Amino acid sequence: MKRLLQFFSLIIGLAVFNSCAESDPAAVYGFEDPNDISGPRMIKKVLNESGMLEHYEPNQGKLFKVTRNTYSGTAAQENQNIVLYYLGSRISKMEVIGTVPGGTTSGRYILIPNYDNTTGRMVSLMNDFYVGTTHKNHSISIFEYDGAGRVTKAYKKTAAVNPATPNIYVYPNTVTDAITYDGPNVAKVESSKNVLDISSGVILSTVKNTYEYVNYDWRNNPYLGISDNYIINIASIFPDMYSYMSDNNPAKMKFTSGSLPMVETVYSYKFDTHNYPVSNGTKSYTYQPAPQ
Repeated sequence: MKRLLQFFSLIIGLAVFNSCAESDPAAVYGFEDPNDISGPRMIKKVLNESGMLEHYEPNQGKLFKVTRNTYSGTAAQENQNIVLYYLGSRISKMEVIGTVPGGTTSGRYILIPNYDNTTGRMVSLMNDFYVGTTHKNHSISIFEYDGAGRVTKAYKKTAAVNPATPNIYVYPNTVTDAITYDGPNVAKVESSKNVLDISSGVILSTVKNTYEYVNYDWRNNPYLGISDNYIINIASIFPDMYSYMSDNNPAKMKFTSGSLPMVETVYSYKFDTHNYPVSNGTKSYTYQPAPQ
């Protein structure tokens, strides 16, 4: 009987000790954190059940290459390989090679940013699109910033290149991206595209895509280690990527295209022990130490 009482006392003592001990983060967050990157980090891969969506590769202390994929079910739909070039610490050129967004045409975008030397902000961006060696489109984007140095508007005008007059551009098509913020996070991106008949001056079509991000948490956005200038460059092609500039993670995203019904995506996150997401319910994230 005495031994039985000692046994129960031991069990109670262990229970009291464990209740006072600090909780295991893996138990709290629901997964293991094998890499345990305690210092600065950069996103490495974004995956879903179909395959790899994004792959970020640094070289010599800078982001060097990004691969992007989309899928329809398990079938590959789009693929872009993005190569970055630098002058000092600034991005001097980006090449985006692969299929165009939303289509199967293969081509090559060449993006050349222009900076304000005082602030280091991108003030404009020249974008030329080629199919093979044929120059198809020429675009210029102009950027506006708020007092906190955040981009709030991008105005892009695009001209089809006439082989007979390859250096003379008439800009019938425009895209205006308006970005609003909620504290340090992107709350809304409104991307409006106008197509103009250059002979009559009549607007042939207008499409507005709206991305709304609501109920941000306090934890770290997976893209914190990616520079805003890279994001602004690539968002000139993929406007939803402006949201990558946020510090935190939204609970849901609402997407509306023209008069079509709104589509709502609700996220369900799991985080590592440093409060970076490893999953948002549909995508998983892996990381690498930030390049030095």
